[in-house]
Amino acid sequence: MQNLVTVTNLVKTYGTAPNEVHALCGASLEIRAGEVLVLMGPSGSGKTTLISILGGILTATSGSVQIAGREIVGLPEKELPKIRKDLFGFIFQGFNLFPALTAQENVAIMCKLKGVKNPNAAAKELLESVGLGSKLRSYPSDLSGGQKQRVAIARALAGDPQIILADEPTAALDSVSGRNVLEIMSGLARNRNRAVVIVTHDPRVLEYCDRIIHIEDGRVGHEEVRNNLEAVA
Repeated sequence: MQNLVTVTNLVKTYGTAPNEVHALCGASLEIRAGEVLVLMGPSGSGKTTLISILGGILTATSGSVQIAGREIVGLPEKELPKIRKDLFGFIFQGFNLFPALTAQENVAIMCKLKGVKNPNAAAKELLESVGLGSKLRSYPSDLSGGQKQRVAIARALAGDPQIILADEPTAALDSVSGRNVLEIMSGLARNRNRAVVIVTHDPRVLEYCDRIIHIEDGRVGHEEVRNNLEAVA
């Protein structure tokens, strides 16, 4: 598998001495194309901080993050939005859909932001790819939790990003909806050679992942490699 992201000795510190808070303390890891990587650890361990730095939402205090061969630590903040736009798709526990827009409009607006030609047509195609072709004109209030999350996945795929970052994507979903969402996300890795990184406490996710990295107190701990993906393909 090709390494898309290499993180080396990443540090994130909030505040100043003597009240410093160390969210990340020298974290190092690799993220590969074609895999589902799960980050696990207790609340406050640094998982969300880590993916926020990877996605250019937060800046690191020190260390190195190379994405597709480009170093992003130390870049001017004005350059980070382009990296987010070109390389990443984001999925959140809370869906973050615009309530006054239809499913298609929610996805189309991201397509426009990413410079996709014919954004409405592209949004329709993306929603069809996640099984929501019949819900194009539905508003978020008319959708179930699982359907909202599939709209969020379709939106994350706008512009065909190389890396999908998902923060607790199944936490608010029932077992059937959660499984449907996980099947879509694992399919993105296997069938489209994308890197899918999931921060979660949900044990259901482990059935679909290739690797698990445990994070505690801002440090990367042990790694587990799982070989059971064929069972759920």
